[in-house]
Amino acid sequence: MTTPSREQPRFTGALANENRLKLGTFSTNLEYGGAITTLPGTLRANWEQVKNVAQMADRMGLEAIVPVARWRGYGGKTNFSGPSFDTFCWAAGLAMATENAFVFSTVHVPTIHPIVAAKQLTTVDHISGGRSVLNVVGGWFRPELEMFGPNYFLEHDRRYDLAEEFTKVLINLWTCTEEFDFEGEFFKIKRGFSEPKPFQRPRPPIMNAGGSDRGRRFAAEFADMLYIHVKDDSDILSAKAQVDAITTLAREFNRTVQVWTQCYCVCRDTEKEARDYWNYYVHELGDYEAADNLMHYIGLESAVLGKDWERARDRFISGWGGVELVGTPEQIVERLSLIAETGCDGTLLMFPIWEEGLAQFRDKVMPLLEQAGLRKPYVPPSKS
Repeated sequence: MTTPSREQPRFTGALANENRLKLGTFSTNLEYGGAITTLPGTLRANWEQVKNVAQMADRMGLEAIVPVARWRGYGGKTNFSGPSFDTFCWAAGLAMATENAFVFSTVHVPTIHPIVAAKQLTTVDHISGGRSVLNVVGGWFRPELEMFGPNYFLEHDRRYDLAEEFTKVLINLWTCTEEFDFEGEFFKIKRGFSEPKPFQRPRPPIMNAGGSDRGRRFAAEFADMLYIHVKDDSDILSAKAQVDAITTLAREFNRTVQVWTQCYCVCRDTEKEARDYWNYYVHELGDYEAADNLMHYIGLESAVLGKDWERARDRFISGWGGVELVGTPEQIVERLSLIAETGCDGTLLMFPIWEEGLAQFRDKVMPLLEQAGLRKPYVPPSKS
């Protein structure tokens, strides 16, 4: 059995820039785009709008565009995340529509064979000129996995056993120049091979968001970008312990990693205006039923939630349980500075109204981030 290459990819392009805090967008392949609310004007599963949001982020110099793989919604008034675009096809389309940002694909490992995933991600990597990343997810939302069949939903630690084999096969397909055999519990590969090889050499980066002990161990051994959930966003610096623990664990495998998290953002000229708007789209228009369904499955099936259910629910309605960025441009920069102080390399952003939110962030927050030394002015890549 061929042992997969242990050589890590070298970050290039936007992911290798000098910005102390890299930025990206999260869940723009989904209806509502991260906010579980009936607020008018939220993101639709409409390709032109989705493409426009990605191009706005790209022109701002954001480094990452990250989707959520979803196969059914969470019910409620919104059926949050129900309408969604497949992440590989979505990434291929956005690869042609952008120039700078890395476009991620997200895969639920029970739902696709690694030979297919390797070929699809390689195709995106060539279309984008080497701007692809694969986000590997074990799969925890039981109702959607049960649609595939009775054996697709696995017990927690077994998901990572599957993910390990999946990733080993995937890396072999990307890096082996000769045919290989693989004999595992989940996959048995005879004369495995894939061409062309990815544009990025030796391979594209892999991201993972494991929050449990088993998940963190998988991420430290196989992922190049790790995604953490900041449990207490009233004390952002408490996340430093998570960052230190995961980077230390990665070093045990002789690996270095980037660590990212996510935030939801409401920027206004005064804190009261921002807080009032947040209260409006969360408390007055929030889809509590869909949020409760989402949290039920996350809380039941994973180890990343804290005990404060109502506060956590507000955060999920606001934007996938992310860190709060609600206030003036100055207050938002202060919060982002704290995220950088934890040692995080980057954070993904979400807005209740994406076009409006990105424009406000571009015009009012980005200049202050540059003044604070967290980012450098963006210079678009040369087309020569």
